Order: sequence, then structure tokens, then C-alpha cells
Amino acid sequence: MTDELRIWTLRDGNEVEAVESVSGVKLEDILEATLVSRPEMLENGLQLVGRQTPTEGGPLDLLGVDEGGRLVVFELKRERLTREAVTQCIDYASALDDMAPEELAEFIAEHSGSDGIQKIEDFDEWYQERFDENELKDLLPPRLTLVGLGVDERAERMAQFLKKGGIDISVLTFYGFEHGRETLLARQVEVERNASEPTGRRTYLSAAEKRLAFQNRLDEQGLVGLFEAVDKTLRTALPDAAQRYGSYGVNYHLPVGSNRRRFCHLWVENAGLTVRWYPESYYSPDALDSLRAEAVQCGWRAVRDDREYALSIDSTEQWDERRDGLVRFIKAALRSWNPTPQSGNFRELLWAYVRDVPQGRVVTYGQIADALNSPEAAQAVGGAMRALPDETDVPWHRVVTATGQLGAPDSPDEQRERLRDEGVLVSADDRVDLDKYQWNGQKIAGAVAEGIAR
Repeated sequence: MTDELRIWTLRDGNEVEAVESVSGVKLEDILEATLVSRPEMLENGLQLVGRQTPTEGGPLDLLGVDEGGRLVVFELKRERLTREAVTQCIDYASALDDMAPEELAEFIAEHSGSDGIQKIEDFDEWYQERFDENELKDLLPPRLTLVGLGVDERAERMAQFLKKGGIDISVLTFYGFEHGRETLLARQVEVERNASEPTGRRTYLSAAEKRLAFQNRLDEQGLVGLFEAVDKTLRTALPDAAQRYGSYGVNYHLPVGSNRRRFCHLWVENAGLTVRWYPESYYSPDALDSLRAEAVQCGWRAVRDDREYALSIDSTEQWDERRDGLVRFIKAALRSWNPTPQSGNFRELLWAYVRDVPQGRVVTYGQIADALNSPEAAQAVGGAMRALPDETDVPWHRVVTATGQLGAPDSPDEQRERLRDEGVLVSADDRVDLDKYQWNGQKIAGAVAEGIAR
């Protein structure tokens, strides 16, 4: 990209006049202080938590948390950005990345509260108040942003190379202009990040990043108003439901014992919205057939061999036609909702077995069935694992198929990440070497297959 930005004023009579640029010296004096007072000039939703923060590589110019809950390291230069600025920014970011999340939280809190940055007494608490669905680990790895008064070709080439290699890096340049008695600032994005995809070693998006990706998808497809209308109806019809956002939609969870399980999902499709209902084992068995029939009458269609039912809502007009039927169906489904899962004894034994699988080891579905003295029940094991509540202490990610294939079709990225964090090597085709990592657990005495088929 070009290093120089120019601005002209257009007057009546087609008169054109160039706006005079501000000297670099004057702009240097105001840029950092201006960015601290108005961090949105760097990016929307940014919250600064550090300025001139001491690190092993020297003082870090600005430290922030983006609207997805990710840490951002800003390297500011009062001149044109050079290759030295790139290496310096990497140095700062790598020093922070070496810290454990809890250590990083203490570090940020300790060095906050000066040079225009608010004091943070407890960063963990500060973070959870703003990103209640995130964990501290979602701060890392840090993003890198270079800010300067122009950028040379080598620095830009290095930044582009790092970006292609999976490093989340961006380059911003600012230019100043005199217009009457005012000083104008213009920002130019030289290297732009891809905010909708995980980068670096992270193969997942945090909860806050998923919500942002979802919101962007709604904006891009012009579905914000339609989504808000459907979401409001679902929240009203499901007053006890909790919502969990993903990149493509929202899950609505109902209580099951002391946990919660998915009742339905509101998806953003290529052309409109879809509500999906899951006729799982949390309903009275004698009610499922009538619920399926009523779903079809209300315009739902069966998908995935009757394991899901989908209601398409492509426009406001179609929503007006289907709203009452959706509410009527939800009321019928709620009357049949059974908060006590069936086959409880089998599931509890199964989950207890998986809890005993050591860190860094895996087991297969068939192996679990054998341990329960039910070798024919491998498929039922899969159903029991899918029935786990979203918040669970059962290490579900340690369960794979008989060939070592990752066994969580709904969460392959998270399963892969969790296994790698435990030191388990996962191949490019998502397989684990069973000869190396399989755990040889014992059979559970007295376990029987009673209730599996119910």
C-alpha cells in the first residue's frame, strides 16, 4: 500500500484545495495520548488495561482487551514502522504468552492505574464482569497490532508473512492534517486481521468471539430484525431457558437435574433463520410420537433420521405465519419435558468410568461398553456421551472411536485442542495413536446393560 495519505476539500464551483499535512513532530506529541483517551480509534470495543507496561523486553506501549476478550499488544512508533518494530512487538507478546492465565491476570492488575489507564484491583473479576462466558485462558495468545506514522516495505512484508503463518497481526498508520484551526487525524489499515477465524495455536473461538462472529453474520445477511423477533418469542416461551451463543446461532437450554440440556437452537442460514428442535431422551417416552406429529403439522421438517426437526423462517412474512404454531408446539413440548434422564444408572456408571480416564489418555466407545459388561452397547455409549450436560466434569474429550478418530462431531476443534493441551498428539486427519495413548481401564463390577434400550 502507499505510505502517504492525502486529503482535499471540495468547495462550491468545483474548487479543490489540498489539506495541509501536519508535521511528524507535532503528530508524535499528540498521537499516544489521543489513543489512550479514545481507544476506539484503534478498534471498536477495545478496552485499554496497560500503558508503558514493563516486560522483559522493555516497556510495552499499550495493552488492551478486544471485544472478544482477547489480549492485544500495541507497539506505537512516532515515526514510520520498521522491521525493528515488528520484532519488538513479537518480543512483548511472547513474554506475555509465556505466563499462565492466572499469572497474567495478576500482572495486568499490578501494572494498571497510571498514565490514563483505569486501576484494576482484581483482573479476574474485571474480566468475568465483561466476558462472563469466557475463561482467562481466552486472553491468549495475544494479538499484535503495530501503529505508526507510515510503514516501510520490509515491515509490511514481515507482517503479511506472519499473518499468512497464522499470527494474528495487524498494521495501522495514522496521518495528521491541518484544516482551519483544527487538526484532523486519518487512520489507514495497512495489514488487516481476519476477526472471524481463530489464529495462531488457538483452534477455537472464545464465547465472546463466537457471539461477535454470530452478530457479524446477522449484520451481513440483514437478519438482525428477524432474529430479534424470533429470539424474543423463544425467550418468552422458554422463561427457564439459558442461552448460549455460537458462531452460527443460539442454543436454548432447559434444566435437567442440577444441569441444563439443549431444548432448541436458532440458526442463521444462508437465506433466513432455522429453529431446530431435538427430540432426545428428556421427554416422556409416550409423548415423543405425538410431539413429532405436531411438529410436522406446525411446519417443521424431520432431518438427520428424525433426530432433529427444523422450522425455516426466511422472512418477516413467513415468521408472522409460523409464530403461533411455534409457540403452541413449545408449550406442548414443555409439558412433556422430563428433567430426569432415562437410563440413569447406565449413564452414571458410564460417566463415572470416563471420569477415571487419566489426563493424556483416551478410551474408545467399544472399550467403555466392554467395561460395563455390555459389549453390544457401543452405540448407546455414544448416546450417553451426547447426553452430557454442557457444564460437566466428565472429560468427554478423552473418548474416541475404535480407529482412534476424534469422537465429538459437534465439537471437533475443542476436542482436538483439549487433547493437545494434555500432550496427546492428534494427526492431521484427527486421529490418535491408540497403541500409544489408549488407557487400559478395568471393568466395572456388577455393571449391566439394563435400561440401555429404553
